[in-house]
Amino acid sequence: MDNTLLRNLKNKENQCRNLQKQADQVYINNGRNYSEDQCILLQRAADLESEMAGMTIGAESDHHVREKNRLDYDIMRIRSKLESVGSSSAQPAKKPDKSGNPAKEMKETEKTKDEQELDRAARTWYKESPRHSFDDVAGMEQLKKKLKSCLSDAQAGDLREYLKIPRLNSYFFVGPPGCGKTFIIEAFAHELMDQDYKFISILGSDIISKYVGAAEKSVTRLFEEAVNSAPCIVFVDEIDSLCKNRSLPNLPEYAANITTSFLTGYNRIHSEDSNVIFIAATNYPNRVDAAMLDRAEIIRLPLPDKEARKAAFIRCFEDIISLKKDLSFDIMAEKTWRFNYRDIERLTAALKQTLFRDLLDLFGDQDIAIDALKTGKYKLSLDKFEAVLADFKPSPKEMIINDLVEWEKSVQSVVDIAETDPAALYDCEPFEEASKTSESEEQTEEPEEATQEEPAQESACTDPVYPLSDSFTVDPLKGVAEISFSIGARPATDVKLVVNSELVIPESDGSKYTFIYEPEDDETEVEVFVRDSAGYIGSFTAVINRAITDNKDFDI
Repeated sequence: MDNTLLRNLKNKENQCRNLQKQADQVYINNGRNYSEDQCILLQRAADLESEMAGMTIGAESDHHVREKNRLDYDIMRIRSKLESVGSSSAQPAKKPDKSGNPAKEMKETEKTKDEQELDRAARTWYKESPRHSFDDVAGMEQLKKKLKSCLSDAQAGDLREYLKIPRLNSYFFVGPPGCGKTFIIEAFAHELMDQDYKFISILGSDIISKYVGAAEKSVTRLFEEAVNSAPCIVFVDEIDSLCKNRSLPNLPEYAANITTSFLTGYNRIHSEDSNVIFIAATNYPNRVDAAMLDRAEIIRLPLPDKEARKAAFIRCFEDIISLKKDLSFDIMAEKTWRFNYRDIERLTAALKQTLFRDLLDLFGDQDIAIDALKTGKYKLSLDKFEAVLADFKPSPKEMIINDLVEWEKSVQSVVDIAETDPAALYDCEPFEEASKTSESEEQTEEPEEATQEEPAQESACTDPVYPLSDSFTVDPLKGVAEISFSIGARPATDVKLVVNSELVIPESDGSKYTFIYEPEDDETEVEVFVRDSAGYIGSFTAVINRAITDNKDFDI
C-alpha cells in the first residue's frame, strides 16, 4: 500500500473518529436526548467508512464494512426513537388552510419531511478537497495536459463569455477497473478547489440503494445543487447505475424513469450555462444511455503503462528498501504487464508481508531489521520478487477489455489518452524480457579498481563479534574470499549469519567461524550479522581485498 493511500486512509479515519465524537457531544449537549443533527454526523462517518472499505482489501476492508453497518444501525435506531417520540408528543393545533381541507394540510406536511430527508442526503454529497494533486499522478501526461487546459479555460471566464463559448465542460471517463479513473478525477478536483470550486461526488449505486423509491428526486436534486453551488465540479462514479441504457432488454420501468430524470437534470445545467464541470466514470459504457454519451467528451483510460507501473512501485518501495543490482523498478514494471493499480497494490502488499517474515527470520530483532533496511544492508532481490510474483494472481481482465473494445469500435468520438499504439486499444505495451534491461546495464558498467579500506571495527577481543583479519583477499582463480571471525560475547550455539540479505551457515573448529563469500566486482566490504539460538549477538564489516592479478584493468 503506497504512502499516499496510507495518508488518505489515516485522514479519513481521523475524520470518522472526530465525527463520532461530535455526535456524542451533540447528544450530551442536548440533555442526553437524540437529535437529527446527531444522525447527520453519524451518516457522514458511515459514508467515510464506506469509502475506506472500498480503498482497502481483506480483513481491513471487512472491518470498515462492519463499522459502517454498526453506524447504519445506530442511525436507524435513533431515527426510530425520534419518530416514536414525535408521534406520541402532543402537537400544537395548526390553523387549517383557507379551503379547510385537512387532507391537503397533511400532504404538505409529508412533503416537508421528504424535503428534509433529501436535504440531509445532499449535505453528504459535498466532499472536502482530495489530498492528492496532479503531481501525485504517474503517467497520463496527455490527459493531465487536457485537464490543465480546462483549468486555464475556467480562469478566462470573461473571454469565454465574450466568445459565447458554453461554460459547461463534460467528460465521460471509461476504462477497465483499477486504471486510475477516480484517482485522476479527484486530483483534478483538488486543483479546481484551489480556485474556489466546490466538489460534489456521488456513487451511482448508492443513490439507487439508499434512496429506493426516491431516486428520481435525488437525481433532480443533484443537478439543482450543481447549479446553486456553481462554480463546482460534479463527479458521478458508476454512472451506469443512474443512467442506464434504455435500449437494454427487460429494463425495469423505474430504471428508465431515473435515466430520463438524469438527462433532464443534465439538460438544465447545460441550458442555464452554469459554471459546472461534469465528470462521469464507468467500467461499463455499453450500459449507459446513448443520449448521455452524446452529451459528453469520452475519454478512454487504458491499463497503466510501463512508466505508470514503475512510478507505482517507486511510491511503494523507494523510501523503505533498497534493491539489489539484479532488480530495478524498470524490471518490476516490465514483469507486471496488464496489471492495474489494484493488482500492483495487492502484489506489493504480498511482497512486503514476505519481506516481513524473512526479516524476522533472518535477524530475530525488529530494531536490527529496520536498521538493515534503512542502511541498505538488506536488499530486495530479483529471485524474491519473482517468487512472490509467481504465486500472485492478478484480477481477470479479458472479458471486460473485450467488451470495452467492442463498444469503442462503435463510438467515433473517443479521445485516446493511451500513449501506446491505438490498435492495442485497452492493452499496454508488449511484454519485454527483464534480461534485456539487465544486460544493457551490465554493458554500461565499468569495473572499478578496488581499494583497500580500514575495517569499520577494531579487532578487539572484547567485542561481541570480531573478524580475525583486517581484510580478506579474494582468490584470483576462484573469485571467492574465505572470511573468518570469532565470538567474544558468550558461548554460542547454532550460529547463523545474514550476509548480503542471505542466510549463511558458517563452519566452526570450536574457536573460530569461517564461511566462503563471492563478492561483486566492485564490492569492497560486506556487513555480516551474527546470531544464534539465543538471539542476535553482533555484527562486523569484512573488508574485501583483491590481489593484483585479480584486477581486470591490469595487463599481464
